[in-house]
Parts: sequence; C-alpha cells; structure tokens
Amino acid sequence: IRNRNWTELSGLFIAEGPLLVAEMVRSKYAVKCILLDRKYEQHYRDLASPETDLLLVDHALVEQIVGYNFHRGVLGCGLRQPLLSVQECFAECRSDHETIVCVVGVQDPENVGGILRSCAGLGIERVIIGPGTADPLSRRVLRVSMGTTLHLQLFRSRELAADLRWLHDSRGVTSVATTLADDANALEESQRHGPTVILIGNERYGLPPEIQSQADRRVRIDMELGTDSLNVCVAAGIVMHYYCRIL
Repeated sequence: IRNRNWTELSGLFIAEGPLLVAEMVRSKYAVKCILLDRKYEQHYRDLASPETDLLLVDHALVEQIVGYNFHRGVLGCGLRQPLLSVQECFAECRSDHETIVCVVGVQDPENVGGILRSCAGLGIERVIIGPGTADPLSRRVLRVSMGTTLHLQLFRSRELAADLRWLHDSRGVTSVATTLADDANALEESQRHGPTVILIGNERYGLPPEIQSQADRRVRIDMELGTDSLNVCVAAGIVMHYYCRIL
C-alpha cells in the first residue's frame, strides 16, 4: 500500500475512509476486501456484498499497517478493470453535445483527482488517460476526487495523435487543445461544433507540440494582473464548464 506503483501492477486499488469505501461499494468495481476497525463490523456487514471479505482489527493496528491516518479505521481493496483503448470504447458518440476530456502528462495525483471530480460534477462521463498521467485509481487521486473517479468511464491512450485522428475521422469529434499561446483563441470567443474532446496538458510544459498542432482548435484563458497562468485543475474546470454550457 505504500508503494505507489504496486497496486496498479497487481490489479488492485485502495480506497481509504468511510466515504470512499461506500463509493467503492456502490460503483461498478468489485470489492475484494475491507479492512476495518471492529466497531464498524455490523455496518459493513450490511453494506458490503457477501462475496467481500471483512478483515477486522483493532484501530491501532490499522494505523500500524498503513502508516498514515486518513482512513478513519476503514480501508477497501478493489479489483481494477482493464482500461480499454479509445477505439474499443468509442463505438459511437452519445450526442452532438457530448464533451470528453483527455488528460495528458498531468503527473500530480491531486491535480488529476481535481480534474476528475470536475468531470463528474459537470456530467463528463468519458475521460481519456493520456501518456504520462498519474494513475487515476491511486489513493490520492481517489481521495481528492471524493470517489467520483469510480463512476467515470476511463480509457487509455498510448498513441494519442493516432487516437485523435481516429476520433475526428471516424466519430466526428473536434479536439480542443488548452494552451497559453498568444495566437490561440480566447476561450470566451470559442464555439463548439458537435462532440468535443478537451485536451489538458502538463502544468509546467503544457501539451506536447505535436498534439497542439494536430488539434482542431486551440484555446487560452486570458490572464489579468500580471498572472502567468492558473493551476491546471482550476484552468481545466473553467474550460470544461464553458464547453459543457455553450450550444
């Protein structure tokens, strides 16, 4: 549990605390087991399915095992589902107004969690996880997203340029790259035409040049008071809200 890479390789993920474990139980993911303070036994007997193992321990032992105290005496272990490719999952776009998000090279789990929480809040169900992005089912991502990640449809793109071309040519999806470039269109001047994928890049370096050049449109959020830029999570929320509201 303390090795950030091990859970992804093992096919497992960890949810910490009563709220996230409850979201896990309600989600599409199978729950392998729940480790909990003995005093919560009856509650989780009623909440969890009969196939879920309940591991009962004293509260102090939970802290000793885990090494931190975010969990409030409750930890869940879920079974990952394979992240399918873009072409496997996008058999069709749900409507001309569908908004999709693609996160590329965002390495900070807290930023990824915040972006995914905004996706859920704005009704963006399908999210593409691009190269170099933090594990969307890591403990920190789940914690920051308040478990909303578990209700999204996540896809993996390893060849993003090819996937964007396929989405455009086969599904009519317009790609919008977020950028700080002066020659990009101001966000408030942008229009949408059919289903749209918003590309969100690394906070320091932005989107790779080849992805920016391939995108159908590039948009920027104009800054005031000498501000260089916004945090990627905040900027993503603004852009997503705009595209989800314009017709």
